Amino acid sequence: MKLTLLTIFALLSSLPACTEDGADAATARPHGRIVDSSGGTVALGIKKLAYRPSAAGAGAVAGVVRLQGEAGDSIVPVTKDARFCGDSANVHEVLAENGNLANALVWVDGITGGKPLPEMRRETLTIDKCRFEPRVTAVVTGSTINVFSRDRVAHGPKFYREGATEPVAEIHTVDAGQVVPSEKIAAAPGIVEVRCAEHPFARAYIAVFDHPYYAITEGDGTFKIDGLPPGTYTVKVWHERLAKPIEQSVVVSAGGVGKLDVQVALK
Repeated sequence: MKLTLLTIFALLSSLPACTEDGADAATARPHGRIVDSSGGTVALGIKKLAYRPSAAGAGAVAGVVRLQGEAGDSIVPVTKDARFCGDSANVHEVLAENGNLANALVWVDGITGGKPLPEMRRETLTIDKCRFEPRVTAVVTGSTINVFSRDRVAHGPKFYREGATEPVAEIHTVDAGQVVPSEKIAAAPGIVEVRCAEHPFARAYIAVFDHPYYAITEGDGTFKIDGLPPGTYTVKVWHERLAKPIEQSVVVSAGGVGKLDVQVALK
């Protein structure tokens, strides 16, 4: 039996959505520590650089990002579309293992030359049970971001570059297995915040750099940035619960590893 266009439209309209419109938008207010706004709430000052690939060094910066004190209330309850998102699930803004902080962004600031940029410039942002995974991603400019949905529910995530009030991209998915690629999200350096008004617990961050010297801390808080020529570098660390990045000076010898041990106090 053939479906008319009117029938298809009615079916799609009946799906729950994570756009900013709809009768339930007024009740879909943030819970926990998440602040809902039109964009521009995250500013890391990641600037465009005249990066020139030359020769990769044999040095590295490695270390661990530790949580100083208690993380505070970082649990955001899932209160919207429980059938699809999980009626008893919570979203944790802070993941820490034995006091070591995961999902922290670490990068070498202001570097203008070194190892080649990655040839593969494609990353995937997955929507699963109304959440974005990974929570924090780092890519180089010119990367394609594939937005992949595992949910049999409509989503409309918007992507805001730091300091902007209008999204650089808006993507719509309507069923499980759908993939939507975008070259707009990582077109310029900066931090891009992914948000959804209907599901305010769903957040993600995509850091875009002109150079390849960045890392995201693992579950145990560790990270490593390799291929550095010898020198003294400014290394910055950021977490979504930090108002601004923390920075430290690290010395890397020829073929050596500069150690970074940072304690982060989250608000």
